[in-house]
Parts: sequence; structure tokens; C-alpha cells
Amino acid sequence: MVIAGRVDHMDRNRTKVILKDETGVIEVEVVESVADIRSSLEVGDLIECEGQVENGRFAAAALRMLTPSLRHAPDSFNPEILKLRGAVLQFTRRFFDERHFLAVDTPTFMTTPDLTPALASFETSFRNEAGHTQLFYLQTSPEHYMKRLLVAGCERIYQICRFYRNGERYDEHHPEFTGLEWYEAYADYHQVMKTTEEYIASLAVSLNGDITPTYQSVSIDFSPPWPRQTVRDVLLEHAHLDLNACQTLAAFSDQATRHGYEIRDDDTWDDLFHRIFVQQVEPSLPSDRPIFLTEYPAQLPSLAKFVLDDTRYVERFELYIGGLELANAFTELNDPDEQRRRFEVDRKIKQNGEGYTGGVDEALLAALEHGMPPAGGIALGLDRLMMILADVPTIDPVISFRDY
Repeated sequence: MVIAGRVDHMDRNRTKVILKDETGVIEVEVVESVADIRSSLEVGDLIECEGQVENGRFAAAALRMLTPSLRHAPDSFNPEILKLRGAVLQFTRRFFDERHFLAVDTPTFMTTPDLTPALASFETSFRNEAGHTQLFYLQTSPEHYMKRLLVAGCERIYQICRFYRNGERYDEHHPEFTGLEWYEAYADYHQVMKTTEEYIASLAVSLNGDITPTYQSVSIDFSPPWPRQTVRDVLLEHAHLDLNACQTLAAFSDQATRHGYEIRDDDTWDDLFHRIFVQQVEPSLPSDRPIFLTEYPAQLPSLAKFVLDDTRYVERFELYIGGLELANAFTELNDPDEQRRRFEVDRKIKQNGEGYTGGVDEALLAALEHGMPPAGGIALGLDRLMMILADVPTIDPVISFRDY
């Protein structure tokens, strides 16, 4: 019988060696007849052993060095978390395949950057044989391409892919992360909420047999339906501000000043909203239940439709679990004129702040002019979801490498 693996540790005389591979560990007893090879063994070496199992140990009559280890391992990985990651990806594909969503993949490069003021795209360039260069941008999400597929008649689609966002690196976020995005024609964000509940609840049961996983010592009940609150309601409850009275920057600043919130000279409406939201609302959200926050203010950049009969708000939700924001979803905007107007507003902000000199995504606008069916769509951060399922406080353990 022949086995192979990496030397995990051994006794001083190298007569008992613990060999490790992805299936586990086994103790190897090394006989005196291979003392010449045994004497050169080091922790980390990859070796092959020939012998037989006796009383739960492997008695090695022969050894062969496969690859010597010349330095300590540069990275350490948790095999259980790697297996969890694989199981999450496998379950996700099966979940959407069984519901007749089509798995798609789209280009990573975009011809225009994400114009959302709060997001920064990675920039690169393509040089053709004639030496001419063209700027491209790594996608912050595959949204634009997937909407063009909706227009082309692919009415239920999903994608697991890399998202790239420059300037964003902290304990819960990496500049390159794995996300899940799906779109469903003739649906709205209420249907997306329902699918999200079903997906995450059934994923938890599939992985652990339990719909109440524990994250950072708190049991979180994933049983649908999950609570839903409008952004206006949570801001009233936790920050004592009424968004209906904060429609302009001047009005918002006045209300915030009355309640003692910090106001900065260069604040935009978005800046003020997010500062108060992060400080007052996010820490107050329930830790033992997922929650959907709905109907975001229209002043915030998004590709969402207006709430029916109230253009102060859009049909958008964000999902929070265990204090982490996991997903952003819309009833998708399919009015090309309104979409162009929003793009132009965001482009001017980018021009003033970052000196962007390019245009807007004309290919998406052309698709919308052809006609995109009403649809609901979502972008969900799989790495953050894995943080919760693995019960780890930072994103580092659930991604294989964090070299930058």
C-alpha cells in the first residue's frame, strides 16, 4: 500500500511522522531500515510511504522524497472554510438552475466606468496592433451587460463572478470580491426579496441542517418572511429625522443641525445621509434577524424605478444580516430617458471630482430604447454571506488570498 502527503509534524527521532493531505492526517511509523532518508526529513516535505496499516497507524517500510520543503508555508488556509466556500457556490448554482434561471457570463471589461459617485472603477487600457490604445474599466458589477441580455430575451438569468471596486479595502470588504447577481423579467423588488429569503434560508439548512445559524455569538433566525422597513421609517426611529422634510441639501442640513449631527462645508446630500445612516441606523438594526430596508431616497444614485405616485423614493432594498450589508436590489429602471438623465447627473459629479472626460454607457441606453421588460434584479456579496455562515468576524478567512 502506498500513501503520500505533507509532513505536518514529527518526533525528535523522526520515527513517528504525522502525514497530512486533504482527507485528514495519519501517523506513520518509520522503520530503522530507511534511516538515511528519515534523517533528512523536515516538516513541510511531501513524501511517499510504502507499507501497511497496523492498529490505526501506517507502518512504513520504504520512503521516497517527492518534494522537499525549502521554507515555511507562505499562506495558511482553513480547509473547512474552503469546503464551505465550494459548497456555497455549488448550492447557489443548483438553486437557480432548478428554478430555470439561465447561468450567464459577461465581459469583465467595460467601455465606461461605473458612474455611481460613491464607486471607483479600476482603469486599464487595450493596445491594438497599430499601437492605438483604448481605455477600459473593470466592472463594479455585471449589471449593464445582464440588462442587455434581458432586452435580448433572456428573461431569468444569474451570474456568479468577480466584482472590482477601487479604493475599498477594510475588514468586511476586498477590492476584488465574489458576487451573485440575478435578474427576473416581469418581476419587481418584492419578488426579488422573496427569492432572496428562499435562497439564503435554504442554503443555511443545506449546509448546517439548521435555519438559525450563529454569527459572532448571536443566533440569527433565517425563517421567512423577514422584516421589512422603509428607510424613512428607520431614519425616523433611530435618527429622529423625517426624509419627507429633507428633500434638499439645505433642508436636510437644517434638520440635521437641529438634532446635533455633524455638518461639513463640503457635504453633499449623499454625504450627509450616509454619515447619519452609518452612525445612527446601522448599529440599531436587529442582530438576530435579517432585515430588508426598502424605498430608498431618490437623491441617492441607483438604477431603480420610482415608487408609484411618489418620486421622492425608489423601489430599492438593501439586505442586512448580522450587521453586514449583503445585497442591493431594485425594481429595475427601464425608461431610457430617465436613465440617460441620471447618467448625465452622475457623469457631471465624476467630472468635477475625478476629472472623468468620457461619456455614458450608450450600449445600455440603446438596449433600453429597444425595450427592456419590467424586471427585478439584485447584487449580493457572497463573501460576506460566507462570513456569516463560517462565523468569522472579517472577510480574510473566506477568500483564498488577500495579498493586497
